[in-house]
Amino acid sequence: MSSSITHSWRRAGWAALLALGAAFAPAAQAADADAVCFYEHVNYQGASTCSGTGSSWIGSAWNDRASSVKLRSGYQVELFEHSNYGGRSLKLAADNANLVPLGFNDFVSSYKLTQTASCGAVDWVEGTVYRTVGTVVRYVPNGNYYKLVNVTANGSDATNPTISTWYWQPTNCDGGNNGNPGGLPAKVAGGYYPDWKPSPLRIRDLPANYNLVYLFAARPVGGSPGTTGAVTWSAPGDGRGAATNLKADIQYARTTQGRKIILSVGGAGNGMSFPNRAKSQTFVNSVVGIANQLGGLDGMDWNTFEGSQAPDTNEMIWISLELKRQFPGFVISAPPAPWNSVDKVFCKSMVDAGAIDYCAPQYYDGPNLADPAYVVNSIKEWVGLLGAEHVVVGFGINAGVTNYMTRQQAIDTWNQVKANHPTIRGAFDWEIGTDETQGWPFANGVAPLVK
Repeated sequence: MSSSITHSWRRAGWAALLALGAAFAPAAQAADADAVCFYEHVNYQGASTCSGTGSSWIGSAWNDRASSVKLRSGYQVELFEHSNYGGRSLKLAADNANLVPLGFNDFVSSYKLTQTASCGAVDWVEGTVYRTVGTVVRYVPNGNYYKLVNVTANGSDATNPTISTWYWQPTNCDGGNNGNPGGLPAKVAGGYYPDWKPSPLRIRDLPANYNLVYLFAARPVGGSPGTTGAVTWSAPGDGRGAATNLKADIQYARTTQGRKIILSVGGAGNGMSFPNRAKSQTFVNSVVGIANQLGGLDGMDWNTFEGSQAPDTNEMIWISLELKRQFPGFVISAPPAPWNSVDKVFCKSMVDAGAIDYCAPQYYDGPNLADPAYVVNSIKEWVGLLGAEHVVVGFGINAGVTNYMTRQQAIDTWNQVKANHPTIRGAFDWEIGTDETQGWPFANGVAPLVK
């Protein structure tokens, strides 16, 4: 996200915990006979078959036949190319209307079905190292939930949550996320934090109404479209101590203030391509490295596609799902151009694959983009495409600057959007430094209405 529109988050009573554990016990899966449904054709057309459990063999009638999948809320499914969970696999956390772009059309021979908590908790697995503070796990033997509150260089160091009270604390299923999937706040009130500012406000000192901060921006090694797939991110200037205190401030913001810290990747002039899995894997390793360097992150923002560069959607889906696998609760977002048909197809494919939590069209720095009437009508289209829970509104508030809104225009626009779509996921502002110089019109004007 830059100013160019071409580019494109202690305690619970033990009785309550036990009740929650029982509610999400694996045995409950059998009660939902239609937890997963397979369809013969894309867009849920043709013959179908449903099940409430996984299967090591889908049966001769359905072997290599499924083209789309529907999942009940609270379930995840892993599809396998061969019987007995062999060959390639694909994880889905939401409905998928078309398995063709994912390379899994007419490929499913077996599948594993997992019931998840509404808060995005995952079952704790012995020997697994959890790295993201705020991760919520369900300890299967007792059905209770635990939240990761501290990490070291080795993450959780594979500790048992019932033993280590330094790494883990008992929690309820909300896990501090109000029962929302993807580790997101109930409503996103975000802002971009550019790394080129010589003297930005420290992250821990940002207005409290910012509950999600994008670190802008990691850039491809070797320049666009990236030579190896690796990316790098540098701290902004240290005029007010932002660089010196960066790691400590990020972790304080995440663990004490409850903010989500998201790494934005790309930005204007920094599009990336992912022509093969090797480059995608290098990208994943690079993002993991940055997260470890900063002590942990809560997600990633896909800002790597430009108006002139189509996204490599299949690989970006794989990357997103892989990051979500490595970091439970990891948020994935993207800031598309509102009018761009390529961006619309990308966001729809990502949502259908369960690979993105929201897309946030940008309404600034382009002819008529900041016109409130245009924003209201455009958001209707995006909500129709993705669903309101997957849409965040991108504001640029900079009074007196062409194609940016005033504070009052932004407030009026948000009120209209919220009236039309009560479940819309939230809003962000480009960018935090400008918000400060303008007297915090987003943080103190729009964000309270969003939250």
